[in-house]
Amino acid sequence: MQILSDFNKDTQTQSKESGSYEWWYFDFLGQGGYSVVIIFYDGNPFSRRYISELNSGKQANPGNYPALSLSVYKEGTPLFYLFDECDPSETDFSEDQPKGFVKKNSFSGYKTDVGLKYDITLNQKLPSGDKIEASLSFISESWDASELVKESGGKEDHIWNLVGPRCDVSGEINISGYQEHQIEVAGTGYHDHNAGFEPMKESFTEWYWGRYHLSNSTLVYYLMNEQGTWKYKAWLICGKGGEIRQLKTEMNKNNLQRNLFGLKSCRAFTFYDDHTELYLQKDRVTDDGPFYQRFEGRLIAKKGEKIEECRGISEYIYPSRIYNKLFWPLVNMRIAYPGKAHWVQKNPILYRWTW
Repeated sequence: MQILSDFNKDTQTQSKESGSYEWWYFDFLGQGGYSVVIIFYDGNPFSRRYISELNSGKQANPGNYPALSLSVYKEGTPLFYLFDECDPSETDFSEDQPKGFVKKNSFSGYKTDVGLKYDITLNQKLPSGDKIEASLSFISESWDASELVKESGGKEDHIWNLVGPRCDVSGEINISGYQEHQIEVAGTGYHDHNAGFEPMKESFTEWYWGRYHLSNSTLVYYLMNEQGTWKYKAWLICGKGGEIRQLKTEMNKNNLQRNLFGLKSCRAFTFYDDHTELYLQKDRVTDDGPFYQRFEGRLIAKKGEKIEECRGISEYIYPSRIYNKLFWPLVNMRIAYPGKAHWVQKNPILYRWTW
């Protein structure tokens, strides 16, 4: 994996290898217990259509499978969910600037006097009649990522661009339809950009990732099982200036839990160095599927006699399970593909059961 933090490379990669993919990821946790995850895809690695073409032996162009996923939660309970795969004519991602759009949803990044700013606009209506409109700003100060980049290594089949590990997020979200929600956004967020140049299952077997914002520092970690060899990476990014401390990681393998689909993942981790110990318990499952899970977790940090805690977001993926056709009927209920919508997605009550 190649690790970097470069605003100028937060653009569409020029690679269009069959099986490749990339995404621009944004999230935040805010006041009132609200949290949001937004992902723009150029080459949706979870697409049944994309995987079917790869399995046929054809040269599959990732640009034919752009998508947007969006989740809005209140105290970990979904208020709004969409995963919309679109026709390429409805999308565009720039190779020159950090910006792109999927239908009427867009992101655009630019430099300011003190750092970076990303503006996100959301405007999407579901087949069920639910609609979301939002205007959000992610603002982060410049930071020195040189220590993190030193950890880059291994096969360069995946790029992880940690552009904005800690952002001040503001704006508003309006949800209408089956339920009505007007949300004034104020919180702390995160932005990164990932690109892979081969099918995800070829690069790794399992992948844990998470980010947690303490009062004056941010924990970012990933644990990757590269075909039997585990890599543990964790950093504490201190202050808004970005001083970085590398942490050691322990996975509590006594805390493995299996979901209804047979997916088993670890829910507890410890991170530490000579100064600080951090204990993470992923205590709330917010997205639970056959190959992917999202969590909100509780992080407790102990430094000397001082103890601090916060909540944050974690993810787990087991990519080879995406190729198991046994799960495709479930995936089809959640992902809207171009053309006719799934009958479950047209019903505002039944569709919520898939969230």
